[in-house]
Amino acid sequence: MNKFSFNWGHGIIVTFVLFGAFMAYFYVNMSKESIELVGKNYYADGQAFQQKINEREQTAALTTKASLAFSADYQQAKIQFPASISKGSLVFYRPSNANLDKIVRISADSTGLALIHTPFLVKGPWNVSLTWEKDGKSYIEEQRIQIP
Repeated sequence: MNKFSFNWGHGIIVTFVLFGAFMAYFYVNMSKESIELVGKNYYADGQAFQQKINEREQTAALTTKASLAFSADYQQAKIQFPASISKGSLVFYRPSNANLDKIVRISADSTGLALIHTPFLVKGPWNVSLTWEKDGKSYIEEQRIQIP
């Protein structure tokens, strides 16, 4: 009778086969993953980047800026605009899924306060941009939030 004995040569072959199977599994699963870190209009967005830099500089120079705060459960956003500003827009950008991006137009009350209901914020990271205009200049306030 001939007994099979496992030796180091068999171990190397088994290791290569398992590694190949893992790489094939990894490749198949990652090729199905959608990564949307680049927007559809990335060229136009790149061209307008200087305008965004100017908006940030103008915002930094303001003595009173707009404030953006979220409730503890992230179901509501509270926006407080500076005096004489009553309109703006709030952009919710989800880096991993463009289908979740949302733009909300804001109209504040006479005190400059606006409350926005935000139940659409799902778990994960979000970039939030608040934009408004005053005296022909554009301003932007940006935040990165993490929804638990």
